[in-house]
Amino acid sequence: MGQDKALLPFGEGTLLGWVVGRLRAVCPRVLVVAHEPGAYSGFEVVVDRFPGCGPLAGLHAGLQEAGTDRCVCVACDLPFVEPSLLLLLLDRVRGYDAAVPVVGGRPQPLCATYRREVAGVAEDLLRQATSARGRSMQDLLKRLWVRYVSEEELRIVDPDLVSFLNVNTPQDYHVALQRVGVEAGRATRSNPL
Repeated sequence: MGQDKALLPFGEGTLLGWVVGRLRAVCPRVLVVAHEPGAYSGFEVVVDRFPGCGPLAGLHAGLQEAGTDRCVCVACDLPFVEPSLLLLLLDRVRGYDAAVPVVGGRPQPLCATYRREVAGVAEDLLRQATSARGRSMQDLLKRLWVRYVSEEELRIVDPDLVSFLNVNTPQDYHVALQRVGVEAGRATRSNPL
């Protein structure tokens, strides 16, 4: 994108603010993991203890600070994550280390739920890895007892799987802005002031 996606204008605020708003429908406390906390004023920010180590380090930092046993992990570029999908994942993680959706045959570890104790496994990986090898989210999943949640299950609460529409390119961003505009128009027509 050429800039920090989290701070892109979106709806009435930023992309990050939009995603946090959706998470708050399910989670009483939402933590934002960042390298530089000053860029995200207004949010409860947790700083990476392993900077430059990617999403695994972010998950580790969030789980370390979490005050609950079951935690939701959502990337900031998933603006349409459905609260009902998160509730499904929170239910499916019971008895497992993680509940991870599988969409298009691929696990989605950045829109998943984890047990807080997974932080220890993540830290072991981060400390042992000498390069990017060995410290990916996929490496973590290989070490966990994972409940993979199929598309069929996901579509019960998110029929079009909009939770997994991410904003990676300027074109994705444009499409997401159009979608927000259409949804806002529907809300205005159905709930006139």
